[in-house]
Amino acid sequence: MMKLALPKILAPWTRATLCSLALAAVLVACGDDPAPKSTSDSDPFEDLPSNVDGYMDLGEMDPAGFESMVEKNIETLSEQIRNDSTNVDSYVKRGVAYVSLYAYSGPAGGDEGLLEQAVADFTKAIDLDPSNASAYIGRGEAYDFWMQRDRAVREYDTAVKHLTESIGRDSQDVDALLERAYAYNGLHEFDKRLQDLNSVIELAPGNPETLISRSFVHYQSGELDIAIRDLDAAIRLDPNSVSAHNSRGSAFIETEEYDKALRDFDKAISLNPNFRWAYGNRGSVYYLKGEYERAIQDYGKAIAIRPYNVAYRNRGRAYYDIGEYDKAIQDYSTAIDKSPDYTAGYRYRGNAYYMQGEYDKAIQDYSSAIDNSPEYPQTYVDRGFAYYMQGEYGRAIEDHASAIRLDENDPSAYFGRGLAHSSLGDASNARSDLNRALELGHDRDKVEAELKKLDNNL
Repeated sequence: MMKLALPKILAPWTRATLCSLALAAVLVACGDDPAPKSTSDSDPFEDLPSNVDGYMDLGEMDPAGFESMVEKNIETLSEQIRNDSTNVDSYVKRGVAYVSLYAYSGPAGGDEGLLEQAVADFTKAIDLDPSNASAYIGRGEAYDFWMQRDRAVREYDTAVKHLTESIGRDSQDVDALLERAYAYNGLHEFDKRLQDLNSVIELAPGNPETLISRSFVHYQSGELDIAIRDLDAAIRLDPNSVSAHNSRGSAFIETEEYDKALRDFDKAISLNPNFRWAYGNRGSVYYLKGEYERAIQDYGKAIAIRPYNVAYRNRGRAYYDIGEYDKAIQDYSTAIDKSPDYTAGYRYRGNAYYMQGEYDKAIQDYSSAIDNSPEYPQTYVDRGFAYYMQGEYGRAIEDHASAIRLDENDPSAYFGRGLAHSSLGDASNARSDLNRALELGHDRDKVEAELKKLDNNL
């Protein structure tokens, strides 16, 4: 039975730490750490997170205590609003807390009522202060999680407008530059985000978090050497930065410097044993080194801290590669249950069913993947092979033809269609497809074996 190929495993980069962008620390601490006490000269609510990334960073410090910590913050902010119904900052920060609770639950488990409450809070803040950029950004994030992208873009645009006016009055306003960079990130205008981060680093060069944020922009642009240089600088400023070590390890994965990546992930884990992303990323390094059992152990540790889809998918991939298809199916099923629109999960699970000879289930999963993402040629190839194994050669030919229309240089599609033509006794088309597969680099031994069968049947 032909083993179906899966794409290269992916290692998740940490969430962009743009929130370290000046808006946030924490009042209500995670775990057993006591909350800092306010003085008579300070606002006890000032240090609550002002954007979603702020809460996401906190969640990685104490995943088990995240919900209770956020709920406590909401209670604190609600009390503040009861005492002063005109306090704009409290509405913004409570809205951020609601969005963060939704985000941390994931798309399948999130309560959309939280997003409704968040939008109501941000709207109230804007009613009280129509130029409050944080409120527009927060409402944009809520709409983004609500899958209302057009509305989100309008909110980010409005935030940028107000922040640009503020920066026009004071070009050295670091907080405004950082917040505008955050808004540009929401707009996916990464060049402008980079410009603002460059300005901040020139004005305040000693902040490792801003360097981490800039490294992420370079990483997204494929400028890995520059990203690593920024992370080197961030680690010199703060050798105990978990996110810097984890992010640099992720960059080293991309440059295929796996031993360096392992050292960074080991360091991140030693600094924060609850940092699930470092376990997941280290698992991906072990996978790429062919150490599948160690990879599975690390993915399991990440999942035990707090489950996330990439860890299930990657562990499923590792199980698939060592032939433990039942376990692979279980992990892919979990990923699909958590995110029903997870197209790749259907394809991966279909491949595991295929390897077990459960072609009906494989075809059903491939069909679901195609329904969600009809532009991906490899899924048609996979379903074509499943139809071929069931003796449905006409359907196999149709699927491989669909793959070729999407990618005319896919050797596996020509090989699969050649097999189906051969099984139908169409030697001419079979030979043409098999030769084309050979030209495009398909396995020579397999192609020549099929061509030999055609010659023997003459």
